[in-house]
Amino acid sequence: MANNIQLKQLVERSRSVANTIVKHDLPLIERNLEQIEKQSRKLADKVVKPGDAPERKAPYFLANIGIDGDKLTQDVKSISVLGAFEPRTILLDTDVERYLDHKHQQTITSIIKDGYTQTDNEYNALFDCCLSSEWDKTKRKVFEEFGQHIIMRSTELPSSAGSSVFRSQFSPSASLSSSFRASTLKPSYIASGERRISFKNESTLQLNQKYLGYFDVVVKLNNARLSKIEYGIINEFHNAARKISLDYGKKIVQCWRALASIVGESNVIDGSFKRNPLKQRQFAPAYQEPAFNTAYKSLCFDLINGAKHYLEESYREWSTAYVNSFRNEAMLGGQPSATNMARAVLRAIHRPNGGIPTTGLRMVENIPIWGHIFILVRQGYYKEALEVAKGYENMLPRQDLHFVKYFEQFITNNNRLPSHDRQRLVAEMKQWNPLTFQDKDLYKFIMYQIVAQLEELPQKPPIESVLPTSEDFMWMRLMCVREIEPIVGASNDTLSLDSLQKAIRNLGPSHFNHGGKDTIQYFRALMLTAQFERAVHYLYQTDFTEDAVHFAIALAYYGLLRIPDKGEAMALLVEVGDQMVPYLNFNTLICQYARSLAKGNAPSSAFQYLILLYLHGNPKTEAGRYQIELCHEYIRQLIYDTEAFNELGKMRECMSLMFIDNEDEFTETIINTLARQCVEDGKFKAARSLYELTQMLAEYIWISIRGVVMQPETAKELDPQEISRILKEYENIGIRKISQNRLKDSRTLLNLVDFVELYKQQDFVRAVAIIQQIDLFPFEDDMRIIQQKASAIEAFDDQLKNCIPELLHIAMRCIYAYYQQLKDNMAKGTPGILRKYMDESATLQRKAKALVTFAGYLKHSVLSSDIYHKLHELDVQMR
Repeated sequence: MANNIQLKQLVERSRSVANTIVKHDLPLIERNLEQIEKQSRKLADKVVKPGDAPERKAPYFLANIGIDGDKLTQDVKSISVLGAFEPRTILLDTDVERYLDHKHQQTITSIIKDGYTQTDNEYNALFDCCLSSEWDKTKRKVFEEFGQHIIMRSTELPSSAGSSVFRSQFSPSASLSSSFRASTLKPSYIASGERRISFKNESTLQLNQKYLGYFDVVVKLNNARLSKIEYGIINEFHNAARKISLDYGKKIVQCWRALASIVGESNVIDGSFKRNPLKQRQFAPAYQEPAFNTAYKSLCFDLINGAKHYLEESYREWSTAYVNSFRNEAMLGGQPSATNMARAVLRAIHRPNGGIPTTGLRMVENIPIWGHIFILVRQGYYKEALEVAKGYENMLPRQDLHFVKYFEQFITNNNRLPSHDRQRLVAEMKQWNPLTFQDKDLYKFIMYQIVAQLEELPQKPPIESVLPTSEDFMWMRLMCVREIEPIVGASNDTLSLDSLQKAIRNLGPSHFNHGGKDTIQYFRALMLTAQFERAVHYLYQTDFTEDAVHFAIALAYYGLLRIPDKGEAMALLVEVGDQMVPYLNFNTLICQYARSLAKGNAPSSAFQYLILLYLHGNPKTEAGRYQIELCHEYIRQLIYDTEAFNELGKMRECMSLMFIDNEDEFTETIINTLARQCVEDGKFKAARSLYELTQMLAEYIWISIRGVVMQPETAKELDPQEISRILKEYENIGIRKISQNRLKDSRTLLNLVDFVELYKQQDFVRAVAIIQQIDLFPFEDDMRIIQQKASAIEAFDDQLKNCIPELLHIAMRCIYAYYQQLKDNMAKGTPGILRKYMDESATLQRKAKALVTFAGYLKHSVLSSDIYHKLHELDVQMR
């Protein structure tokens, strides 16, 4: 009994030990001894005992299909898998070393698996990105060629993933960042081989004569920027539009007037500010801020006040014309003060025959009291309106006695009631009986709505009859704007600029354009509500494309346009984020217009517009540096496509506008980069920078020496007369604008061309004179000069250096031929002439000796031993 108890305890202890070491993934199967014995016997019966023959059914079956089962069995038995698999063993908790080895192997396996998964995900992402990029590439090509654009809405600005979709030929090699967020400064922001736009315009579109005035203003603007003086661009565009004697011209003039008033550009005569000048990009810092920023809000209120000022000034002009139309009824009299003019306007509006009835209006001396106050406010005479209101104070009913106090606070506080006074006034207005609004004084309700700055009155009286025009509608809404963006917790009756902008967009062009008869009205409504990007985009889609471009230029000059950070949005207008902040693709707008000018032999005109893109350049920011690099590319592309290489001198004068500090930087950034591409494309004639001229001349010399037969096109491109003409064009630009070393090298090579031609013509005397005048080789036995000339040859370009051996050989052959001519003449000459020939022969012998000595100083990489032996042989024959 005791033994059975001890055995049970031993079994329990062994189970507990096993459970602590081995963690079973499957549940344990409980068996008693009898069951275990029965299962063991079953397993034993299935095992083939030694000496028993195995069942032969399987081999027979396999043999029927041509498989030797016995051989396969032997092959399998011969395989040893002991070295291939490590037997699985249980790791004890106390075996730390094997545990760490196991964890190490698991970690490696996990890293490999994670790496495979990450690589697979990255490949799929890259594939999708490339696919999207190629699709964008195709779409953008179509849009650029046809000048069509779409509106894009996204939560962030679009970027070109990895590289741009247009291939360009001129950009230095550097990868283009695919994100619009700031990053570290790079040597270049345009990837090698990218091309964003082409100025090869096959259309016949020419610069319309009507818009030559606009172009003159653009030229004056750029000149003012070069001189670093302020320029009243809006007033000058306004004057240019006035010269268009069409009904359309009058409408555009009004838009320019509105914009000048909105931005506060005044006191301008011939583009010059007489006082209070506006600076270039003056509003950009505040305009680029988010809507909740204080600087942005302050700027918006200034823009709204400018818009109201324009509408009030326009109403004053209308009032004068309206009174003149009804002089008898208006009875203005001889004192046309603001107050008297307002009375005259009211008499004309409410004239007995054909005027608006005065039913329900509170009248004093046949003048509506509230109407008198309203007309003065509508005309912008706020102080005069307050004086008139105080004069009528005793004539107002009891319920309106507090209005004059509210109105005075409104005027003295810059057309804005303090918050607590506004709340009290709104509370009083909400207590009005709706029945009292029937056939009552609408002027009074308008004045209350203006002072309280309500989006609409609680009782909603029909005030539209007193505000019949779209200008009245816009002015009334602008007068009621109290906030820039909706304030959380503010009352629903508070009108914000953001809400007004959305309301204008919801009304759409049809509401303002009178059934499509006046497409300018909606454009002006967008401008008056500070929606400049949308205004330009709308106008660009109408028949006023050229005007849209120049409105965009004026806005960009003052910093009132948002553009995508990388200037590469697919759409012309991009709306970003939940607030749908608009961004206008100014680059595409200008490039499309410049493209239309480049075709009509006016690349210089196109250049004047392209350098306006630098308005958004800024070397201190990532986006600004990208814009500068992009503008450089557009300039190079314009020159390349139009082959306007003779314009480089004029373009060089605008270096400061292009953020280029000196002439060397201009040469490297514009000319040399352009030149390298021309050489790569085989456009020898188009490659008119002096870098290419040296290459062309060296190639011509090499071809002439070798006697290679040139194709007609190549011969035309390598015509030395054409090359000489190009060189003279560069010399006419001025030595100050071109490297003197390049000029000297080009002239030297051109003289070498003449030298080779004279050699071919067997004019050895002139050939010797020219090669000596070129001063490429030494002709005096002066070791110092010989060594200097040899060192100078080592510094030549490879293409020119390859011509030196043949040129040296030709020079020696010319000297030798000249020497032989002298010997022949000596046999026929008189004693006096004989002495002259002998002196010249001696001189030629010294020159030949100097050339041989010079050849000995040249390195073997420049001059082969074969050429040296030829030179030496000719020198010996002359002794």
